[in-house]
Amino acid sequence: MLSLTIILLNLSACSSEDSPKSDQPETIDPATQNLVSITFPTSTNMAYMTDKQEFKYDDKRRINLIGSYYAITYVNDDLIETTNLGDNVSNADIKNKTSIILKNKNIALVISNTVFKRTTGEVYSIERDSTVYTYDNEYIAKIVKYHKMSVDGDGKYRLDKQTDFIVTNGNITQVKTLEYGDVVISNYKYDSEPNILLGDMAYETPLFKVDGYEILTHDKLGKRNKNNVISMENVFTETPFQKSYKTVNFKRNLDKSGRISEIIISGSCVTSNPLNSATNFVDEKVIFEYK
Repeated sequence: MLSLTIILLNLSACSSEDSPKSDQPETIDPATQNLVSITFPTSTNMAYMTDKQEFKYDDKRRINLIGSYYAITYVNDDLIETTNLGDNVSNADIKNKTSIILKNKNIALVISNTVFKRTTGEVYSIERDSTVYTYDNEYIAKIVKYHKMSVDGDGKYRLDKQTDFIVTNGNITQVKTLEYGDVVISNYKYDSEPNILLGDMAYETPLFKVDGYEILTHDKLGKRNKNNVISMENVFTETPFQKSYKTVNFKRNLDKSGRISEIIISGSCVTSNPLNSATNFVDEKVIFEYK
């Protein structure tokens, strides 16, 4: 009887060892992952395009490098500085330093200094941008950008761009942009679903109209929209010569962890340039990668 029991135990052990292993995929905890890149559509049908953004993080999980272009320093709770690490201009050396000043954890002022040098070391231009951000009921209300040039300019600040926001029922429903004397009114419609984090990281959304809007600044521009943008239409005082977006529709997909994985955009462009064409675009994708 004892020997039979031992045989049965041995058979059971062998059966357990020979049983197929689970095909369940490795469980990934999204809390341990960072967003490492955002890839934007670059089809020739688009009116403008943005390079892929790649991010690296410090030991506090703060972005400290964007691509191979910008290094970020967190000076204190109210000051972030960025410096460029390179440029794409031949026969020139371009150095940029930008200071992002925060108040109540939102951007209040951005000062950017750019020095242009020839390869001989001669400075041929110095440019400075000063951009002021104001809020109303915790939502972004106005952004005014001033620009001046020295060496080859008179060194006086001039209005470069102004952006005004209208908020209705917790969503930015209109953006008015004044730039180079031209006015563009952008009108937005929303769904009724709760706002998806980073769901507006796509061409022509209200905050994408903010210069320098990216992962570094997305959570420092006042309260997020209550819902999600589903459509945009631009109204121009004059048909722009440079190809511009006329309409954009937005759809979003989430991954298994509930994070934004892609934004799908379709729409139309407009231009008055007889040598260019006003194209349509369908199901172009903004893709998010986490690691």
